[in-house]
Amino acid sequence: MKGKVPVLFLALFMMCFASRSFAQRGKSEISLGYGYYSIYSLVNGKPFGASSGAPIINYRYYINKNVTMGIGVGYENITTWGSFVSFVPEMTFCYLDTRNDLIRVRLYGALAYGVSVLTDSRHMPGISDESGLKAWAFQATPFGMRIGRQVAGFIEVGLGYKGLVHGGLEVRFPRILKQHRLAE
Repeated sequence: MKGKVPVLFLALFMMCFASRSFAQRGKSEISLGYGYYSIYSLVNGKPFGASSGAPIINYRYYINKNVTMGIGVGYENITTWGSFVSFVPEMTFCYLDTRNDLIRVRLYGALAYGVSVLTDSRHMPGISDESGLKAWAFQATPFGMRIGRQVAGFIEVGLGYKGLVHGGLEVRFPRILKQHRLAE
């Protein structure tokens, strides 16, 4: 119960800042990305050779044209420590969108907070097994850039479970919720 309160508070906080513009509402996107130098590999002290990198799959739903909410699932194997699987709710805020230009560019920031599960790979005598719910996972991304419309490439710079640099491809889907009009 104690761990659910911060996650619930974060979700309510994010919903409070959703604006009333619903141009993109109902659209969703799925992204596949790969990140380097996650917080786990940096804490481990050997970020350059011991980490597999962090493949991430994200689902995002547009609350409006500038705000998305979603969830990310990531994996990272650090040979000297173990494997991390992260489940992280995420929110993005767009601060620049060239939707009317020939090539669409979106600049955004993101915040994410969730959990990571560790599977300890060190099974030597005298070293305790640390497997299980290990840590709160987070990602703070002050700069993200998405280039494209329905299919787009993206790159993000931040700190957390996705890594210092994270990039990949996204596919946007049409609206899933139909707009209902009141009977006149």
